[in-house]
Amino acid sequence: RLSTTMDPPPSSSEEEWRSLVEETSSDVRQASRPPRGGFKGGGARRPPSTNVDASAKTSSPAPTSSALSDLLNKNVSGFSFRHMLIVFILAGMVGILVIITSNAEVSTETAMVTEVELVHHDGGEVSVAADASSAVTVDASATIPEKDATDATETIETSKSKATLQEGISAESAPETDDATPPSPETSKSTSNNSLMGFHDPSPESFTHANYYLKPKGAGYPLAPKGGLHPIYIRDAASEEEMQKLVQEMNNDHDTYQETSPYADARLKMTDEERDTENKSWRDHLEGVRNAYGYWDFKDNYQEKNGGIERPVVDFEAIGKMKKEKDEGYNILHGEIDKEDFPEGSWQTDDEYVQNLLDEARKLIHRVQEGIYAEYGWATASLTEEQLSERKVNFGVHLLPQDEPHSKSVDASMGIAWMYEDSFRHFVKKLLNALITNDHFFVILGGHSAAAGHGNNFHQSYMMQFHEIMEPVFDRLGMVLVSANRAQGGMGTLQASLAGTSIYGEKDFMLWDSSMTEKGGGHQDVFFRQMMLTGHRTPILFDMGGGKPTLDNLHDEVGAHVGGLTMGNPSHIEQTTSVEQAKQLPFAVAHLFCASGNDSCNSIENKYNAHCWTDRVDIEPSTVQSEKYGSQVSWHPGFRTHKWIGRRLALVFLHALEEALTLWEKTASTEGNPLDGKHWHISQEEQDIREKLKQADASKTACGQLMADQEKPIQICTTPMRGATQWAPRADPDHSSIISLLKPSPNGYVPGLFENPVNLYNGRDPHFPSQKIPDGEVDVATIARSIAPQSTHRRVLAEFHAEYSSRLENTRQQTTKYPQNQTKQLRSRDLSGDSTVVPGEGWTVLNHPSGFCDGTSNAECKRQEGDGCLMGGHNDSRSVLKGDGLSGWLVFDLKDVKEGLFMARTEIWHAHNSNPRTEGWTSENNVKEGRRGLKAPPPPLPDDFTIEVAVNGEVLYKVDEEGMKARCSPKGEIAYNVSVCKFVDNPELASNNNNNNMEVAIRVTGSGRESVLAISHVYYA
Repeated sequence: RLSTTMDPPPSSSEEEWRSLVEETSSDVRQASRPPRGGFKGGGARRPPSTNVDASAKTSSPAPTSSALSDLLNKNVSGFSFRHMLIVFILAGMVGILVIITSNAEVSTETAMVTEVELVHHDGGEVSVAADASSAVTVDASATIPEKDATDATETIETSKSKATLQEGISAESAPETDDATPPSPETSKSTSNNSLMGFHDPSPESFTHANYYLKPKGAGYPLAPKGGLHPIYIRDAASEEEMQKLVQEMNNDHDTYQETSPYADARLKMTDEERDTENKSWRDHLEGVRNAYGYWDFKDNYQEKNGGIERPVVDFEAIGKMKKEKDEGYNILHGEIDKEDFPEGSWQTDDEYVQNLLDEARKLIHRVQEGIYAEYGWATASLTEEQLSERKVNFGVHLLPQDEPHSKSVDASMGIAWMYEDSFRHFVKKLLNALITNDHFFVILGGHSAAAGHGNNFHQSYMMQFHEIMEPVFDRLGMVLVSANRAQGGMGTLQASLAGTSIYGEKDFMLWDSSMTEKGGGHQDVFFRQMMLTGHRTPILFDMGGGKPTLDNLHDEVGAHVGGLTMGNPSHIEQTTSVEQAKQLPFAVAHLFCASGNDSCNSIENKYNAHCWTDRVDIEPSTVQSEKYGSQVSWHPGFRTHKWIGRRLALVFLHALEEALTLWEKTASTEGNPLDGKHWHISQEEQDIREKLKQADASKTACGQLMADQEKPIQICTTPMRGATQWAPRADPDHSSIISLLKPSPNGYVPGLFENPVNLYNGRDPHFPSQKIPDGEVDVATIARSIAPQSTHRRVLAEFHAEYSSRLENTRQQTTKYPQNQTKQLRSRDLSGDSTVVPGEGWTVLNHPSGFCDGTSNAECKRQEGDGCLMGGHNDSRSVLKGDGLSGWLVFDLKDVKEGLFMARTEIWHAHNSNPRTEGWTSENNVKEGRRGLKAPPPPLPDDFTIEVAVNGEVLYKVDEEGMKARCSPKGEIAYNVSVCKFVDNPELASNNNNNNMEVAIRVTGSGRESVLAISHVYYA
């Protein structure tokens, strides 16, 4: 509030003060003139900046000098100068209020900068912190006279200050219009400008660094993965100067990735002539794809039709915050706003825009489908009507009625996959939700070594094959696809699923592929239940083989939405009868399925084509790279099988997307746009599933029976679990590690990586020329990416990347380095008091890989010195946190613990003296460090081996080796290579202390360095 009096600044002369008043009054008169047609907008809104000096808030005038008093008492035309001054001041106050109101009308609700950290401490809602000074958005529909446009922009930019780092370049001022109709406060919408945005334009791609996304901030934007080579959102990562430069690049040069062959990458060792030949061949290939299949050709002509005004953007964060104030249960990240919440002019409300988008999207889906069909010998042009009908079944999704009798599997003759009818409808609705909210969509895999793709390069695994062709499809449709292969070689899924989504991450579509290592229904049931109970989204559950009975039960019990691949070799894919006959088959089909008596499908040369290295000019490894690729065994599928599985997954999504487009078009034709929430809101249905899971009788579930047999808490089956691990891959690696949960010792030590390996190089690996699809074969990935021809002389965005590589490298280092003996990134701890449970200094992390290992195509993992397969690409590794009898207490700081449950996967079979952190120590927490010792075969544990457990500073109990076995594996391992120890199971320990926070500490005692304990995972609830 402004007072009606204003004091002169203490240091001002009387003349200066009078001059200042007169200047202010003049400026106010100029600034307060409304534009022709009035101000756009309605309702009281906060302006970008309203800073009032404290001196302007006094309630009475300050004493003045006698000379000023005489001046104020003079009469001018019947009025004293004092009267005139008061009038001037009042006019000034009114003018200032007009300016404030005007700015508020021109600007929209101040956008919130959302800072979300998906650490395992955050159990339910993701926290959203609003900082009104950090971001300012401009209502694109506001009218400003052209002559005042520059001044208005400068005012907005001044108030924004550094906000451009988060929000991007401010919108240019819109030209004046005569027919502006201010909306009522009740109908005003929260929007943000779309400067630099192409809602459904192809994002610039780079085959060397992270892509740049010009997409709007969709509903799930705060969940966007960070680190590694994940796309950099222009509105977050670039300064205004950088963005202006990128805009110029985009406008003048566009993205030339598609015109430059990835097999002519400048990092590959080849002559200029070879590179020119490859690029020419690539351009011919692209032109052939465009001519045969078409290309993405969508344009938004909103600005052309509206005199340069930019299309408004839905601000899901701001609208969601207002809704959450009315409903605490509302989850902002779901983006489920009402039909009337969409601002007029946003693309979701534009019937013409939506129809054009649906038409172009349908063409895109059809050409990718056609590419897959042709790849496997079923091109439309070669088929009869009868064969087209057969193809519809063979490559379709078989929908099971709700009352379908359960079966162990569905045969491949029924299609590529199966889903229950209600599950498929929900899948369609889920995709429609992401389409309308410009959201991220998470497709995550948990499984064993075959699922991880061992024996092949990581990019050849079926999850990455799926991502390669579906990522551009999602991109063109305004969404962001996040695909992650978080399978673990030599393991199942239980060790990760007990941590809920802390390791697997957020998920919309969750795949299980671990039938070789988890044949029992109990392990599958734990996995599926925890994936539904945790995170912000309840996923579609998808079985890759062997899990259908478990999914059938969950569908019946809680209404889970489920599906899976069909089983068996499809009869519609031509079999290979001989090596010679294979040469006549399509490349993708040859040696995929072999006829009886022909074993060419299993020969190494036909089954695999993985490599550890290819000749490069940018780096020369000091370690000789292996010519023989590992893990190429009979039970691991080869690259053709992985591609086939990836194509089947892609078709499942393409069919569902096509159905979503059809539903959208049909509904919009009668109800208009935007679509009513009943067609795309999903949170209530998904929450109902979770509530049924929580209320289930755990003792009657396969999960509960497994836990009871192993003497583990059965509430695991009905309680959202959290956890952490040192293994990889894992989501958000820096915040899902065990060490991120630990309290520092009094001198600040936090267990870190004893050997902290670093990548020899960063960036995307170049393509292997030897893996290029042969000339004349169908290239589905290029079909999916097909866009209009680009000028061949324009520069590649790699130059832009290179110019700012230092910034990118700094960002990457900040997001991939682990805390190492420091506390600035960790929680503070009060160590005062009488407790003897003080964090020790002898624990350390061993065998951790270098780089960023999150299981996505954006990972940069295991490229450290000494690795003999730098370009293998795989992420899975097994690092442990190790301590011994001299290491002291290991103290976990756990937040929001409700069940008082703490468990860990432990290894007590490590060799004596194998903790290098305590080498040379003679007592607990000796500060002396030494070199790594040689490992000896693991002998039996010392007779005085003891584990102590404390909670909230009080020692709870001590156990010896037998006691440990009773708590960890009373009836053997709970799963293959998984020994889970129940250390704490008492809800009162959490509920009676510190708002459900719980401190758990573990210490090894006895025989010094010979008593060794390693921890790979922790779990709590």
